[in-house]
Amino acid sequence: MKNRLRLRVMVGTLSVLLVAGVAADAQTIPQHASSAPNVGAAYASPVVLSAHGQPMPASIQDAGAVLPVSTEPIIRGQNGGGRPAFRVTMAADETAAAPRAVAVPNPNDDLVPESDFGSYKACGHTGCCVCSPYKFRVYGEFLYLRTRDSEVCYAVETNSNLAPPPGSSTPGVPIQISPIGMVDQDYSAGFRFGFGIGLDECSELGASYTWFDTSSEDWITRNPNNPMSQITPMVLHPATFSAITGTVEASARHDLRLDVVDIDYRSYLVQSCTSTLDYVLGVRYGRLDQAFSARFSDDLSQLPDAANAATNIDFNGIGLKLGLEAERFYTTVPLKLYAKGTTSLLAGEFEATYQQTVQNNSNYGVNTGWEAGRIVPTFDLEIGGGFYLPEGRLQATIGYVFSAWTNVVKTEDWIHGVQTNDFRDMGDTITFDGLVARVEGRF
Repeated sequence: MKNRLRLRVMVGTLSVLLVAGVAADAQTIPQHASSAPNVGAAYASPVVLSAHGQPMPASIQDAGAVLPVSTEPIIRGQNGGGRPAFRVTMAADETAAAPRAVAVPNPNDDLVPESDFGSYKACGHTGCCVCSPYKFRVYGEFLYLRTRDSEVCYAVETNSNLAPPPGSSTPGVPIQISPIGMVDQDYSAGFRFGFGIGLDECSELGASYTWFDTSSEDWITRNPNNPMSQITPMVLHPATFSAITGTVEASARHDLRLDVVDIDYRSYLVQSCTSTLDYVLGVRYGRLDQAFSARFSDDLSQLPDAANAATNIDFNGIGLKLGLEAERFYTTVPLKLYAKGTTSLLAGEFEATYQQTVQNNSNYGVNTGWEAGRIVPTFDLEIGGGFYLPEGRLQATIGYVFSAWTNVVKTEDWIHGVQTNDFRDMGDTITFDGLVARVEGRF
């Protein structure tokens, strides 16, 4: 009997305490609601956890008042795997304690851990982004390129035992009996180096210099078992062919040099925590030099020449440059992909010369030149990938690069213009392509 009485007393006491606690909570919530300002829409994640880990709405409505929930980015990652979290608070007056909760990060957000890519920056209050965490960067590139569309055909072995066509004292189109003697560029080394100075967290001013020089040599010799053949020149003025008694050997050399100076302003266009798309505005100076010489002789080991020809073409231009550059960083492994595309319009002058001599016959000498202004559009494309050390301070990449210079006066076109006395439509394209290896340091 006494035990039953004690049990009833204990149950009654617990009931009284429970009712008192519920009443106290009911009085507290209206107090916060009545003092909270009605400030409109809330800035919150779709799901917010309360202190006990239960889902809680983005705003709490009670007695006609709305308690908005605001988010505040925590710039440094705290949520496992380096993902940035958000600190979420509900608005309240100064006298009331503001409940706090932690937002659940979006699992689709691919955010960069601080330990992998450096400190986060907040641009325009949009949360995490990958603005440049450095003040200065410097880089060097090794270029291994081939010049295409710049070959020059200079001579060929032909059958000279031909009767001239009716009404002519010289043979017509010769019959080729050997491969064409041609100078065509192969792969050569070059370099590029540059630097960038950060103007703020999301833009920089930089400069770079590119140098590339390539040359090609070739020679042909008449077949000694065919005494009726001879080397026919393809780069001499056609009116001088009859002055040449016929040679048994020929050689040629073609040089091409490229110098480019870029001054660029770079800033972000679109970005996330692991990728960026930057735009580039700048000024480019470009210089393109082409030099060619050919020699025709009975013996290339001897100094006397039956004939020789030499040309030189120089271009200097300056103009605006536009471009886009994209980078994608991976965080599970320290790898990155990149792509670049730029174009420029170089306004400048072409200067071309042609000189020819025939041994012991000055009447067949040629000495002429040509000069004209041109707009030379250039196009550059580069794509590749590589790795980076923690915080991205040191990066190494390798990629494929393609460059095209259009509306260019090429050596072969210039020689053809002299031979035909027709200097119209001398505008073509020279391309460069190959590998580029880059090392970059960011400080």
